[in-house]
Amino acid sequence: MSKISVIIPVLNAEQYLRRCLDSLTAQTFTDWQAICINDGSTDNSNKILKEYCTSDKRITVINHQKNMGVSAARNEGISVATGQYIHFFDADDFFDADYYEKMFTAASYNNADMVCSGFASNVKYTNGLRYSKQKMLNNVPEKIKKTNALVDSYIWRYLFKKSFIVKNKLSFDKKLISQEDVKFLLQAILVSNWIIIVPKTKYHYVYNQTSALNNKTAKQYNKIKKDYYAGKEFRKDFSKQNKLMLLWRTRKLKKIPMIGNLF
Repeated sequence: MSKISVIIPVLNAEQYLRRCLDSLTAQTFTDWQAICINDGSTDNSNKILKEYCTSDKRITVINHQKNMGVSAARNEGISVATGQYIHFFDADDFFDADYYEKMFTAASYNNADMVCSGFASNVKYTNGLRYSKQKMLNNVPEKIKKTNALVDSYIWRYLFKKSFIVKNKLSFDKKLISQEDVKFLLQAILVSNWIIIVPKTKYHYVYNQTSALNNKTAKQYNKIKKDYYAGKEFRKDFSKQNKLMLLWRTRKLKKIPMIGNLF
């Protein structure tokens, strides 16, 4: 059993995939397994995945003949993961070399259901987050405020204890093709024992113009737009139900660009 299971959905990610996997194999923390779900790619992604899983036995590949969506891919990854903790890693991103070492150390030492990192971003609609001190967050308002979860609702900033995911029956909504992170993350925050903020390491989010969300038909565009507003309403309802409306009203919820434009 590995300490961390890394779940990586892959869809036509050949432009970024090597950098993603290189940042994984370069980790100073080595006790991980990677579950790469090739979700119907039509480019050279599968060829690249085969190359890496041949050279590194910690990497395995599951192939979908048809695209089933990121939520289905992540749920499948959860079902086969054997690690103590789970990380959801996007195929166009990368992270610092000490990312897992610092994240797992904080998680295991504090027996935390979740640990959270800062992140860097290459796009203007999110400035990223940087933490200089470790913090233990053990009430919902503090968790939401310090992680900025109503705005930066990104699942890849966290390690989740697998037993915590299973116990609370957390999964991604397969009906959503966008904003699937929001529901999973806020539900997890609500039921977690505490969250540890891990300083001085970060995940690097890369805005990919050719990703599934940015390479779409008019029908898919309308579905993504619908999901976006559903995610916004979910955030608002979550805030109302958990007496967080002050945080909701004072947030700066920026819109997600689609095809170079904003809604």
